[in-house]
Amino acid sequence: MTTTPLPLLHARDLPATGGQLWSATAAVHALTAEQESAATEPEYVRLRRLLAPDRFEPAPPRETPSLENAFSEHDAFFGVARSHGPAEVFLRTLLVAEIDTALDLARTSSSLGPTERSRLVGGGSALLSHARHPGGGDLVRSPDVRAASPPDERTARLRWACGHRLFFAHLQAVTVTAACAAEAADAAEQAAFLDHTVLFCENAALAMRHAADFAPELYARSVRPTMTPPSVGSGFSGLQTRDHYYLVRSLEALRTRVLPAPVAAAAYDRLADALERLYGAHVHVCRHFGGDAGGSLRMEAGEEDSGTTGAERARQYAAMRVRRVRGTKRAA
Repeated sequence: MTTTPLPLLHARDLPATGGQLWSATAAVHALTAEQESAATEPEYVRLRRLLAPDRFEPAPPRETPSLENAFSEHDAFFGVARSHGPAEVFLRTLLVAEIDTALDLARTSSSLGPTERSRLVGGGSALLSHARHPGGGDLVRSPDVRAASPPDERTARLRWACGHRLFFAHLQAVTVTAACAAEAADAAEQAAFLDHTVLFCENAALAMRHAADFAPELYARSVRPTMTPPSVGSGFSGLQTRDHYYLVRSLEALRTRVLPAPVAAAAYDRLADALERLYGAHVHVCRHFGGDAGGSLRMEAGEEDSGTTGAERARQYAAMRVRRVRGTKRAA
């Protein structure tokens, strides 16, 4: 669906401590020090060329064959290449995904408001700022959208792919910042990382809304058919999303390690709220594309009980996942 693969790190290579994350931000800041004033489309193109890893080592299979097959099919459909490499690749590909989204916003009209568009493409810049690398403002900013055209069949397919790639990058950022929070030395540091986890949950929710920001008839005519055989296997599903699989694991590790100090506990509660909004965005996409009236591709393929609608099943999954985060007692 897209011709230029985005080399997202395999989850096991992502930075997992504050020290690893800040080393990655320092490397990216050094790379972009002369480009931080980029704000127009030509500059974005040059910045993307600078940031996109030109060489990367493919990550070998690391899960059971059945999981790897499902994950790999999903990655290939959305134009993701799993890579092995230094932690800075995480931040570079996050910024590349945000640049691609900014270019998409400039090309095709959006229902997101100005503040939402700015947040959608600003997460990587927020991490750079947190790491105390000031001097250039936001590296990626929302473009002027006045010349953007309404989505058509081709640009709807591009938006579906672009939005999902950004969604995956944001899920990785949730995993990274949650892991850093779990390893934080004190409650203040933990709360600071949790605030970034909240930010990326909310940005991931915006990425889902952006991915689906076109007319339902375009989805039915031009996008949904590409997610059925012979293009992909029967029952193609968001359950094949590799980055969500690892995100769930990182949150399960985090929930028992939140420090009892009020500042950290309050940040954790904000995270639970943000996760609810993240899963709510998936329900919104299901409903937007007719999920209140029919089943998902997985349900229609008979791989899951079809006694309910796709949107209702998405709501059930969302409630279950959020309940696990909210309902577990945090250890001191």
